[in-house]
Amino acid sequence: MSGTALTDTAPVDFAPSGSVFDIKDLSVFYGDYEAVREVNLAVRPRQITALIGPSGCGKSTVIRCLNRMNDLIPGARVRGKVAYHGEDLYAEHVDPIEVRRRIGMVFQKPNPFPKSVYDNVAYGPRVNGERGRTALDGIVEKALKDAALWEEVKDKLGGSALALSGGQQQRLCIARTIAVRPEVILMDEPCSALDPIATAKIEDLMAALTTQFTIVIVTHNMQQAARVSHRTAFFTADVDDKGERHGRLVEVDDTEKIFEGPSDQRTEDYISGRFG
Repeated sequence: MSGTALTDTAPVDFAPSGSVFDIKDLSVFYGDYEAVREVNLAVRPRQITALIGPSGCGKSTVIRCLNRMNDLIPGARVRGKVAYHGEDLYAEHVDPIEVRRRIGMVFQKPNPFPKSVYDNVAYGPRVNGERGRTALDGIVEKALKDAALWEEVKDKLGGSALALSGGQQQRLCIARTIAVRPEVILMDEPCSALDPIATAKIEDLMAALTTQFTIVIVTHNMQQAARVSHRTAFFTADVDDKGERHGRLVEVDDTEKIFEGPSDQRTEDYISGRFG
């Protein structure tokens, strides 16, 4: 990643922390409701970081803060700091569109555009100003190869993306994301709508993509977190006297440590199935 800031103005001096993201005391509000409280988390480069925990514990809320998707929700606001290579993503000068170009996202359900396979992958590069057919052909082919989909669709590039299987559509969405060469890929439950065979392909793909990208994944599937991630963050939800749930990060560590010897009893109880 170059030292270009997330704006068209002055460059930024990236923090020498070795982390892609440094999250400090992050709280997220929807109106007056505090959905997440005081999260502190670092995300390391070229690794898969998994966010796990029961429903309503704030995992998806946190991951959407990493590319400012929560900006699109009326009444949403953040307190604390989300630093990307040392730069505050929520600073006034930061362009959220540039943030989302560098930090791509793959959603729970495959959401290909109602266009051809080719046009789905070429969409982002075209938005960014690429018009040359030869260049676009190369970008599309590379993205589809990186997404382990090229061999299955190379003879169907002009066909509708909606004709692909669910697993193929999700890999197409990954190809569409990486076609603009982000540094980070966020994945919010990317396999929850897929069968076991398609899930295995996505998991293999995630492992292969860490040679080029940093990945943060939200998953309810603890076995998936254990299989694919390098580090795991366990979240839970505190319930206040009004019955409202507030997400909290309990602990984060190497995945093996989280699953085999967590530091907090709440993590142990969740991993062992005693709650959640």
